[in-house]
Amino acid sequence: MVNSPKLPLLEALQNEGDAEQAETIAGYLKTSRLSFMGVKIPMISRITKKHMKGLSLGDLHTLMTNLWKEPFFETRRAAIDIMKEFVKKAEFSTSLEIIDRWIDDIDTWALMDPLGSNCLGDLLLREPSLEKTLVTWSTDENFWRRRASILPYLYLSLKKRYSPEFNKRILAAIKPHIGDKEFFVGKAAGWGLRELSKRDPEVVAEFYEKNREKMTPLVVREGYKKL
Repeated sequence: MVNSPKLPLLEALQNEGDAEQAETIAGYLKTSRLSFMGVKIPMISRITKKHMKGLSLGDLHTLMTNLWKEPFFETRRAAIDIMKEFVKKAEFSTSLEIIDRWIDDIDTWALMDPLGSNCLGDLLLREPSLEKTLVTWSTDENFWRRRASILPYLYLSLKKRYSPEFNKRILAAIKPHIGDKEFFVGKAAGWGLRELSKRDPEVVAEFYEKNREKMTPLVVREGYKKL
């Protein structure tokens, strides 16, 4: 196990911080729980990639867990970048337990989306049994968890990962949310339909025909853009 694995990465992020940029990012993301160093996403990813190189799964676990405990947007985004690699090889139950816990701490789409799409998406590809958990999340009072139940299926809709055999699963995951009046949930549902319509417009058009009366204006507007 490496010695105090969080410190070099944390210091590297702090060294790249910019106070003016931090204020701009904070105003845009509107998260109430976190502070900002003022480091842009591409730089966070570059720094994280450099500092996670050669680490074992155990070291990655320690590093991302310690980073998540820090009260900064940038450290949590770095933790998610590490999770993207962790979920590819770590035990399913361990990955899901951490992600589940992290969702309770999230109050911005800028953390929810990479965690829900990339991390849960790869986990879903590895373990279809994840769907059972996602179904329970789809009715959760926490709207970020409801959004999280959609995002892995958006991941399956992307060109690099899509297969026609995913259609029924994607639509089944979106359907419970087409009438959800919470902005961030409806936005994700529409986003998922829009992405799937790029792969198979006919199946999405048929879905609209059957479910149009149940959809919120937001879902219709977002989902129909590419049809």
